[in-house]
Amino acid sequence: MRKYVEYIDKFKYFIIIGITLVVALLSLSLKDLAFEGSYKIWFDKDSKIIKDYEAFRSRFSGDDTFIVAFKDDNGIFTQKAVQTILRLTDAFKKIEGVRKVESLSNYQYISSEGDDIIVEDFLYGDENLTQKKKLALKDNLILDQLISKDGKTTMIAVSLSERIGSDETVNIAVFEKLQALLKEESQRSGYRFYLTGIPAVTASLVTISQGDAMVLMPLAVVTVVVFLFLIFRSVLGVLIPSVVIVYTFLIVLSIQMLLGYKLNNFTVNIPSFITAIAIADAMHLYLAWIYYKIQGKTTKEALVKALQSNIVPMALTSFTTAVGFATLGFSAIEPVATLGIAITSGAVLAFGLSVTIVPAILLTLRDEYKAAPVRILNLSDIKGYGAFIAHNDKKIVFGFLVLIVSVSLGLFKLEVDSNSIKYFAKDTVVRSGAEFVEKNLTGSMRYEIIVDSQKNEGVKDPKFLETVERFENALKMRFVHVRFSTSLKDIVVRMQKVLNPDANSSIPKEKKLVAQYLLLYSMSLPQGMELNDKIDTKERYLRLSVNTNIVDTSKDLEMIEWIKNYFTSKTPYKADVQGQTTIFAYMQSSVTKTLILSIAMTLAIVALTMLLIFKNFKMLWLFLIPNIAPIVIVGGVMGFLGISVDIGIAISAAVILGIAVDDTIHFFSKYFESIKIRSFEESIDYVLSHSGNAMILTTFVLSLTFAVFGVSSFVPNVNFAIVTVSALNIALLFDLVLVPALLSLLVKNKRRKK
Repeated sequence: MRKYVEYIDKFKYFIIIGITLVVALLSLSLKDLAFEGSYKIWFDKDSKIIKDYEAFRSRFSGDDTFIVAFKDDNGIFTQKAVQTILRLTDAFKKIEGVRKVESLSNYQYISSEGDDIIVEDFLYGDENLTQKKKLALKDNLILDQLISKDGKTTMIAVSLSERIGSDETVNIAVFEKLQALLKEESQRSGYRFYLTGIPAVTASLVTISQGDAMVLMPLAVVTVVVFLFLIFRSVLGVLIPSVVIVYTFLIVLSIQMLLGYKLNNFTVNIPSFITAIAIADAMHLYLAWIYYKIQGKTTKEALVKALQSNIVPMALTSFTTAVGFATLGFSAIEPVATLGIAITSGAVLAFGLSVTIVPAILLTLRDEYKAAPVRILNLSDIKGYGAFIAHNDKKIVFGFLVLIVSVSLGLFKLEVDSNSIKYFAKDTVVRSGAEFVEKNLTGSMRYEIIVDSQKNEGVKDPKFLETVERFENALKMRFVHVRFSTSLKDIVVRMQKVLNPDANSSIPKEKKLVAQYLLLYSMSLPQGMELNDKIDTKERYLRLSVNTNIVDTSKDLEMIEWIKNYFTSKTPYKADVQGQTTIFAYMQSSVTKTLILSIAMTLAIVALTMLLIFKNFKMLWLFLIPNIAPIVIVGGVMGFLGISVDIGIAISAAVILGIAVDDTIHFFSKYFESIKIRSFEESIDYVLSHSGNAMILTTFVLSLTFAVFGVSSFVPNVNFAIVTVSALNIALLFDLVLVPALLSLLVKNKRRKK
């Protein structure tokens, strides 16, 4: 180690300047930093889910629709409300990228005069609104969709062009334009408008991730810097960890950009994760250097001692962290794999910087430099803690055992669930809009059921349409959260009622008559209101749109599976469920399960690694307890509180395992080093004197860093903050209290056997 330090000393300025220049050059790529929120990134390139969805888009013009809603307590059928609808409908049509706008004003109302069929706009602005209200509240085509049952709430649907609808850049542009128009109209009319829909979700994912990047990253850095200054009260104490942290995440982010990756809500937190990993090595080495410097050693001698006592645990912790997160890199889901690769490379880079540029910086100091002790916490001369543990070991173990067993029962109640709308804070535009629509009008989640009649022109078959009608009734009875459904079948039913009011059935008995109805209807439609978003060109597939309330993904997936099974088992037809809402349901389930699988792999790798490190199979359980138990406790509490596991919580478990194991390795490394020449009680005091400060202070710094996520508008980030901060502190408690107590019992047991 002395030769290595001599080598670093010889080239210290070259190392400092060289590494800094490399980081600066790589950082130039960050000017191209970009964000994405497309549904495509959550699936592999050969995903059947994506291929099926793209086929749906090409067949039915997509499902990229913004929803604008507002309420008038005096009723929508007033001149003020109607004029507002007319103005907004006209303004929305002029937005670039908008394909179609549907509202009460241009709803194609079907009626007849004698033998003539009339299809016309429902509202003009100068008609008898009382009469229009009566018609609307009896019209099943728009009731609970364009107008609420009480006549006080309405919506306007703004659909994007199928060619560009999936482009989040277009989504964001239209989203911002809609907000600007609604703000202007709100000032004019006094109404409060609500905005939601699938494109709003995609746009919000990008804009919130951008906002988090601009706020959370700087806030995390400032938090760390302030806390480091409070700890050390010196420029050097801030500089050493900060250089490692900042250089590491700048290199990692730069490499990500050079490889063509973009940031999203999942990977935007890479800098904070890197901070958590990078700070540990730097803090352990720097605090050890201070310890030996205070003892009167020269700068170089203190560094040699610090490296000798910490290089092995630093290397081991970096290795276990890197290997643990590397399991995420095997995921077929790009954001998960990207995060895994980023943190893996970050762990390696942080270790490399900690043993190169940190020693180089320290070696620029003269021997006369006086290192100040830690101001907030100083355990360097602790005595008596080991004796306290030895005296109370049984009580401590029993207390922790009762805690773990009782809280772990909550794991049986823990569910893996969430919903894309619930990912946003309640005060965000997209969630407040979705909840308003659900409360006052209809379900805000939309699913597209594509029913295959199995033959061309099969959608005109009366038996097929009757099957669809029976299915809709069965669906609404089976799933109470289904609020509204609509398809071409409803138009056929309306035409039958208007042209053949004395018929015994709502659907014509002859296929020829259905064809005539659809021809008459389509010929009466204005340009841009064709039927190509309801049936395909060969008239084989029927699109049935279903609005549901916001429910957990598990219920959505249950409904999707039920729909497919219904048509397979009870009809001669087939059905598939499409739409971006469906994709998000699949995505959430897939990502969370992938993370849970990665956690299991990480745990296995950590166990194997610790077995290889300490070469003691009998004590393997002791190595794992402080790393698994915190996750068990937090998971149990979540189960009792009814909090489901979402993406944020799932990734927190991986982070907890990857970071908590560092303290465990440092603890056992110092313990096994000391127990050879000291008593148990003295060994525990030695561990705390040499690693206690670093373990506690790094946990505090990490807690503050991750607590920053709590201010995000992205709920998984908030959940991540709560779970991670709680678990890391519990892990520290286990390392410093339970593990010594268990070791005490093992030592006493060995003594008795002798």
